[in-house]
Amino acid sequence: MIIFAMCCCGISRAQSTVANVDVSLTMPSVALVDILPSGSNAVTLQMTAPSEAGNTVGTGTANSANWLVFTSAVAPGASRSIRGDVVGSLPPGIRLRLDISPYVGTGQGFTGGNSYVTANTYLTNTPTNFIANIKGAYTGITYGSSGFKLNYSLEIQDFANMRSGTTSVTVRYTMVDN
Repeated sequence: MIIFAMCCCGISRAQSTVANVDVSLTMPSVALVDILPSGSNAVTLQMTAPSEAGNTVGTGTANSANWLVFTSAVAPGASRSIRGDVVGSLPPGIRLRLDISPYVGTGQGFTGGNSYVTANTYLTNTPTNFIANIKGAYTGITYGSSGFKLNYSLEIQDFANMRSGTTSVTVRYTMVDN
């Protein structure tokens, strides 16, 4: 019986070798933002004339045909925000409102307190943050079911300054490091 135990110990002491491979991983910083339109990026908002004297000018119908999508990869401990601003001059007396829906889709990086809509905003020539705490995330790219739905509307800010005419401006979206 003692011989058997010695034989088993000798078998369990077999030699092993180890081989190592050094692997270098590189993840680039990624900051991409885009608009998914329902055909064209162009948004048309039109004030409506009253049908009877003494009534107010209407602010027209809102436009919610665009979706904002993005992809982000940041350095450890970093985050980003998305901001919007107007390039050009809005007509006097008029404000351009932007309402942003909560995230929908199958992308990742939007749960557990990560990326979130901070506020709906009035777009001006001064950039305003409206999605914050973006870290590693992607929205998906399917129109109507991925990203953040954008709703544009007009509001009358000062009746005394309103003038008739047509104005074109550009709304610029920028992903920025915090």
